[in-house]
Amino acid sequence: MDMGSASGIRAMNLTHTGEMGWVLYIPNEAALHVYDKIMEHGRKYAIHHAGYLATRSLRVERFYAYWGQDIDASTTPLECGRGFRVKLNSDINFIGREALLKQKKEGVQRMYVQFQLDDHDPEIDPWPWGSEPIYRNGEFAGMVTTAGFGFTLNRQVCLGYVQNYDVTGTVHRLTPDYVTSGQYEVDIAGLRYNARVSLRSPTLPTKFRETYGDHYVATRHGGGA
Repeated sequence: MDMGSASGIRAMNLTHTGEMGWVLYIPNEAALHVYDKIMEHGRKYAIHHAGYLATRSLRVERFYAYWGQDIDASTTPLECGRGFRVKLNSDINFIGREALLKQKKEGVQRMYVQFQLDDHDPEIDPWPWGSEPIYRNGEFAGMVTTAGFGFTLNRQVCLGYVQNYDVTGTVHRLTPDYVTSGQYEVDIAGLRYNARVSLRSPTLPTKFRETYGDHYVATRHGGGA
């Protein structure tokens, strides 16, 4: 698409926050010009800036994973609740298919989860920012990858991975029932806070429900497409 005197702009209709939105890929030399045009024409729509922490809070409470923070090249779709994106039940072949079929049969050793902190006061208590220890039934069970205040949920929300360690520190396979049956705490600066665990994105209001359709569940454990 073209915008002002800039051409070669690629527009992608996707979301990083859970609301409808667009990502623009702009030639470097045209970036400032395009920004000025967007701000100029956006005034009548009350356009304003939203910083990284604002967008992070939105995506954390909707259980959206970020590359490099929550998932990386070592994460499989079955571990991070994105098995529904993988066509394991079709005849389509792809790199890693056999490894995923094997993992699906044997089970995963970690699961990407969301925690809502119940007894945390954001006005008084230290905030989680990532890399906080997770405890299940009093025993270490993993680490937080990202955290933020959920303004719709009105509480601190943490994302991270739960694992099943034995007394020797060996990691074993785990199931959704194992994950959801535990009592959890998140350690923030040496203080432990009770946490409710979920394997699925919560259903939250969206501004464009009439055009967006049913709620999109970004993270959901179980199965493949």
